[in-house]
Amino acid sequence: GVEVQTDYVPLLNSLAVYGWQLTCVLPTPIVKTNREGNLSTKQIVFLQRPSLPQKAKKKDSKVNNL
Repeated sequence: GVEVQTDYVPLLNSLAVYGWQLTCVLPTPIVKTNREGNLSTKQIVFLQRPSLPQKAKKKDSKVNNL
């Protein structure tokens, strides 16, 4: 009879425009109770961003005249 509510959508939407993606969520043993008796837990959220391809460095276009 326990209902768990999580809402990562606002966080993910705000970070998605920068290329961040959710990879893992780890629950912690930290549990708090508020005045209404609701429990809340802390969670660790792991995000990653794919590496961007490095631009090729421009090489000097010097031609050796022999």
